[in-house]
Amino acid sequence: MNLDLKLQKHAEHRPESPAIGWDTGELTYRQLNERIQKLANRFMERGIGPGDKVAIILENSPELVISYYASMRAGVINVPVNPSLASREYGVILNDCRPKLIITEIKIVEKVKNSGLDWPVELIVTGPDFDRYIDQGGAAPGNHYQEDCTILYTSGTTGVPKGAVLTHDNLYINADVFGRNLGLTDRDRTLIVAPLTHIAAQSNLLNPTLISGGYCYLLKRWKSTVETLGKMEKKRITYFFGPPTMITYILNEPALVDYDLKLRLTYTGAAPLPEEIFQRWTERFGFEIVEGYGLTETSPVVCMNPAVGKKKLRSVGLPIEDVQVKIMSEGFEEVPPGTPGELVVKGPNVMKGYYKREEENRKAFRDGWFKTGDVAMKDDEGYIYIIDRKKDLIIRSGFNVYPREVEEVLYMHPAILEAAVIGTPHPEKGETVVAVLTLRDGYGESVVEKLEHFCRERLASYKVPSEFRVVAEFPKTNSGKIMKAKLKEVMV
Repeated sequence: MNLDLKLQKHAEHRPESPAIGWDTGELTYRQLNERIQKLANRFMERGIGPGDKVAIILENSPELVISYYASMRAGVINVPVNPSLASREYGVILNDCRPKLIITEIKIVEKVKNSGLDWPVELIVTGPDFDRYIDQGGAAPGNHYQEDCTILYTSGTTGVPKGAVLTHDNLYINADVFGRNLGLTDRDRTLIVAPLTHIAAQSNLLNPTLISGGYCYLLKRWKSTVETLGKMEKKRITYFFGPPTMITYILNEPALVDYDLKLRLTYTGAAPLPEEIFQRWTERFGFEIVEGYGLTETSPVVCMNPAVGKKKLRSVGLPIEDVQVKIMSEGFEEVPPGTPGELVVKGPNVMKGYYKREEENRKAFRDGWFKTGDVAMKDDEGYIYIIDRKKDLIIRSGFNVYPREVEEVLYMHPAILEAAVIGTPHPEKGETVVAVLTLRDGYGESVVEKLEHFCRERLASYKVPSEFRVVAEFPKTNSGKIMKAKLKEVMV
């Protein structure tokens, strides 16, 4: 079984059930399947077949969903790419994977053309051209699946993006297990506002919903909290996923009480979920957010808290079905519960490898285990706690400071909207701790004077930030992660 075969089964058994919707239309499972088949056939008629690559540079849209599934059916490797990149950034990715076809939208075309493409590549723009391109494809059914399904480029928060090669098995198994663990059914209606060019929106939203026979409503992007809440109400949305930033925006919206929402499931990841936000959500909606953990390289879900059952605050839950995790020392020996170490993963969710990066692959894998680069801890019941990125560790006067721990304390203060803790060079201490903050409405920079005392009451002295800086906004990846590497460039 794979994602596309499951969609075809729904097209056969529930043809008139709605599959996807957007601001100006809707497609049933039958209609969606027909569009996918025509585009898959058109690919093959144009000489784009098994093993070739198609880059998809689009905002959330029906064209993205159709292209994503059509590439699977044609045996083509799809390469979803963030539509908000600059020409230079497109050049890095496109020159690495060298697609035969690029599907994009009119406002992005010039940036793509100026990205340094030096090989024959076909360019299709959404709108009338895309519709004509599909309509020229035959309707005859046919599947040409290959092992490799997609190449997803890592967000590049720590350097040059690398393409993670994910197989059909990676994506189907992960989305299927995730959907079953969360409790998705064919009655669920999912809002997709997180970008579908990112693995989280694919495997936590689109794919598990379509596997379940449910309905996906596509928002191009997060424009405003009010717009998002309005769509949730109008489309009777039952399932929402977003990073903690989006969840915080919803809870802080004064007009939230005016909306009649049908939400029953919410999942989050990509960044730590503050305890205060978890509690406020539970009080407002009557159910608990499910927090989990994953990476692009693991399709993405590794762990998640039970949707029904024992959740542990600050924990990302238990390893999902058929996924193994260990916490390892620097010498690659498993450490006992309660001891921090590097989280390593093995299972059907782990990528095939980085595309054309043999040296990177040798570094990323050891004895069949994928090394995440995250510092974690396991408790006696097997629940996993992410402490921090190894690369983000701050060493101050010989003491280890984990930014996430300091950030959790900062989130306890009512003035803090978002927090990022970074290390900056210091001539005597090696590094010093700097807290970069955005503030909630109604608070001014004068609150900063009180934060040092607030932290000293809750942290060891060496963990207390030496400096607090307020910014208007953070540099973020397309998935909502704060880009600490860029933040350091600006702050240091």
